[in-house]
Amino acid sequence: MFSRLALLLTLLIQLPVSWAKSEESRPFFAFQNGVRFSTHEKRAEALGELGFDGIGSASFPKDGNVSAMLEAYEARDLRVFSFYTGGSVSGEGGQPAAGLYEAIPKLKGSSVVLEIYLKGDRGKDLDEQAVAWLRELAEKASQSGLVIALYPHTSMYIETIGDAVRLAKKVDRENVGVMFNLCHFLRIEPDADLRKALTEARPYLQQVSLSGADQGGRDWKALIQPLGQGSYDVRPLIEFLDEIDFRGPVGVQCFNISGDSRVFLKQSIEAWKTLSQ
Repeated sequence: MFSRLALLLTLLIQLPVSWAKSEESRPFFAFQNGVRFSTHEKRAEALGELGFDGIGSASFPKDGNVSAMLEAYEARDLRVFSFYTGGSVSGEGGQPAAGLYEAIPKLKGSSVVLEIYLKGDRGKDLDEQAVAWLRELAEKASQSGLVIALYPHTSMYIETIGDAVRLAKKVDRENVGVMFNLCHFLRIEPDADLRKALTEARPYLQQVSLSGADQGGRDWKALIQPLGQGSYDVRPLIEFLDEIDFRGPVGVQCFNISGDSRVFLKQSIEAWKTLSQ
């Protein structure tokens, strides 16, 4: 009996590091736009029952009570991973979205990420103004111990993952990184090298979002489906995340998916478990 146990321990010790890394699970959250229940408590309860690690890309509560939202998830051993917010930039400088500056002090001590979109005229070089505002925002976030992830979004000044990386480098603050969003990548850069994009983003990568999608899809109906649906093969994306050893949070984008939340969220997390094996 002892010799068999000793042999097992020896084999475990000799397993390659890559095996150990593959067993580490990435936190998996649902975008709030797909968790369509009336209260924080009901959203948290549903996500917990389905097996998610929490919620992300959330909106600031209309009543401003961020603490109550965080507590609703903590009570169920879940997390609020991130809030989706941002600002705009012009030749005169940057401006925050409503509620952003007010929310930052209330989030002190939490582990949430601020997903920052940035609107602006892509026909103009506004990097200088964008960097100045993002540094200001980074300082405010730093005072509350928060991290920023620049969020590439179609038709905005930060439109591609390359835009996000370029600005993160220029901002040059420890708490400023980027987020990779598959649906926007496929819409704006369908022929781009996914491995290259993720590799270049890796030093700054804070979060990743994905969804089911159709190969060659051009609109959101085709590019944002429950995970596991659509003709686009998501598995290489997961393999690339393994290659660059990204173990941060991954969220499932649910914008404008029709039907019952429980149904398509269940489909998505079951597909995620399969992809993560």
